[in-house]
Amino acid sequence: MKFCLLSTDPYHPEHGKDYTAEQNNMNLWATIMGGTVYNGPLFDQGRYGLGYDYFNKFDLVMVALRQETIEVGIKVKKRSKVKVVVFLDSEVDYFTTYTTRDLQVKMVELLNIADAVAVLHDESIPFFKALTNKPVDVVGAPYPIKRVREMCPPAQKRKEIVLGSSIRSILTHNRNALVNLAALSGTGLPGVVNIWEPVEMEYVQSIRKFLPIPFISFRSLKSGWNHFITQVNYSLLGLHLDYRYSWGRFPIDCAAVGTPCVGSPSLYTQKILFPRLCVPYHDIGGAVALLKKLMSDAEFFDEAVTYAQSQIERFSSEQCKMRLLNLIS
Repeated sequence: MKFCLLSTDPYHPEHGKDYTAEQNNMNLWATIMGGTVYNGPLFDQGRYGLGYDYFNKFDLVMVALRQETIEVGIKVKKRSKVKVVVFLDSEVDYFTTYTTRDLQVKMVELLNIADAVAVLHDESIPFFKALTNKPVDVVGAPYPIKRVREMCPPAQKRKEIVLGSSIRSILTHNRNALVNLAALSGTGLPGVVNIWEPVEMEYVQSIRKFLPIPFISFRSLKSGWNHFITQVNYSLLGLHLDYRYSWGRFPIDCAAVGTPCVGSPSLYTQKILFPRLCVPYHDIGGAVALLKKLMSDAEFFDEAVTYAQSQIERFSSEQCKMRLLNLIS
């Protein structure tokens, strides 16, 4: 099958070539399908020097749906004969609350002219089925399990809690920082915060003046996912309280390296991999209690890790590919 992914991935010289990178991001679809990647908005602007009839050479185009790719997806479907699957590449709130009314209309049009719709969370299926008569189901984001196992052999865990929440200087991306810092403050353990810019470090340090967090270390996400996952491997626990109904990349990272993650069941992967470690988003006391139990009860810790690793294969590249092929068949 000749496959093409259209996303908002920043321009890269590898666009248009056979994609082979294996990381925990959307582009892994191109790798497992033996296909390629293009930036959708740049394609529409003519930056690749190609017209929409170019997509006739493919069997399937996956449109990673964001505001910037809605009209691109419509043009692919209307100006070529290729089969199109729309992949809802964000939480439901992004499309219902943060997408403008005009683009919501175009989004519904795309959902109805595409051949299938892939979602990230089972609880979003009824909503999207109400918007289209095309097949809708959870496909998920593939995860490079084999590669992580090669990169991250069992390691001596440090007594620290790594946070999975996004702490960004961009207003709409600072979603869950304060809630997770509040939970961290009740554990007595040092924390690890992943940041993009120095100003985010200043934010955390300012909050820490008022919270009993013994120590916080910072890791730059600009070092890339390879560095990120190898460092998560050394953390004893993960914490990711999140209000969004979304996929949840962080719980999979934790499960893959044997780090139990306490998080919200609104994240699809969290409720599958760590069902006994799920707490509501605002349940600080419940989160702290689970983190302390993991620290004090070795059997509980081991059971959480063993169960997560027994379930993680359902998020493998092979399983995700099979779900995609079943959806479009």
